[in-house]
Amino acid sequence: MKKITHELYIDKHALEILLLPSDIQDKIGVFKKMLALEKSIEEQDAQELENQLRKLDAEILTDIKHLKEIHKEHKGHTATEKVISPKPDTQKKSQYEDILQRLIDEKKHKNVLRSTLRKRGITFPLSKVTTLGKYCITRTSFFSYRYTISVVST
Repeated sequence: MKKITHELYIDKHALEILLLPSDIQDKIGVFKKMLALEKSIEEQDAQELENQLRKLDAEILTDIKHLKEIHKEHKGHTATEKVISPKPDTQKKSQYEDILQRLIDEKKHKNVLRSTLRKRGITFPLSKVTTLGKYCITRTSFFSYRYTISVVST
């Protein structure tokens, strides 16, 4: 096969194959196996294999482009959301950081309910991603208020 369009597209956009969905990875794996067969196949079957390779190549390229469009849409929606960074005074800020550190030390930093944060003393409004000092509070659930607390490396 002369020109493999999905590989050119992946190279042009610097995409990582391992980060693509598993169904696309599987198609790429099948494509590579079929391409390896191209050298060891007879002349009359070579044309049929060539046609199948073209179809699979076009299908992979279409899937990747569709995935990229979905990613752009999603990125556009998340970019419009405000990232709220509370600006409490330094004494409150260190108090909040102590609360967050305690939750991480107790290994209760994943799937934390908003009510739990309120009971512990985190009273400022939380958005999808809220940064407080060296901590990042990320909302993980769409329909309920559940958060994950992580340490932002600096």
